[in-house]
Amino acid sequence: MSTEPFIHSIDGAVATVRLNRPDLGNKMESHEVAALGRAIRGLGADKAVKIVVVRADGAAFCLGRNATPGEKDGKAIGVRNSIAEPILSLYADVRGCEVPVMAVAQGDAHGFGCAFLGGCDLAIAADSARFSMPEMNGNLPPTLAISAVLGKVPPKRLMHLVYSRDTISAGDALIMGLVNEVVPASDLLKASEYSIGRIIDRDRRAVCAVKEYMNVAPHMDPAGASRLAANMLAVMLGSE
Repeated sequence: MSTEPFIHSIDGAVATVRLNRPDLGNKMESHEVAALGRAIRGLGADKAVKIVVVRADGAAFCLGRNATPGEKDGKAIGVRNSIAEPILSLYADVRGCEVPVMAVAQGDAHGFGCAFLGGCDLAIAADSARFSMPEMNGNLPPTLAISAVLGKVPPKRLMHLVYSRDTISAGDALIMGLVNEVVPASDLLKASEYSIGRIIDRDRRAVCAVKEYMNVAPHMDPAGASRLAANMLAVMLGSE
């Protein structure tokens, strides 16, 4: 069994995080989930980095979270601290990462893995990949997973995915907004490298500004979003 749940590296403007437990479908325990988020955010803070890319070893991208014995025992606050907070901290770190985070899914993403991928700024999937949020099979409302993709997936489609517990194709995930591109598995590396190249040839300040704006503007009223757009553009042009 692999001992490290993920490894990471920086090559020029590209930081790569590689999920590293193919024998477990790249499942992670709660404390490992939190560590993954900290790594992503830390890599994005490097002023040489313009994108953080998450890849995975093995057949699956991520088959979910690996529950530990006894983690559901105890009072509500203990469950919140041991289960919810590490996952929510990862989602917050992906949003808070200064540069875009791109998931590259060569295989299936289920449960936590599906939400993590869907919560990334960009996601490219092989056409053979499959996706699901099956938590309701155990009468567990996947509110954490839902929170990761709010604003990215239309509510009715998200409700259907959760209630039906269906496993959907990469094509359906594209229609829903979980991923932004689907390509043949043989073309996944080429397609991801193309998208990466289109980002890293831009000024880091412009790359970061787009992410910052998209994190905030969808939650603002139209007038506020327009004023923020003007102010950010003025700052960018005035900094040249």
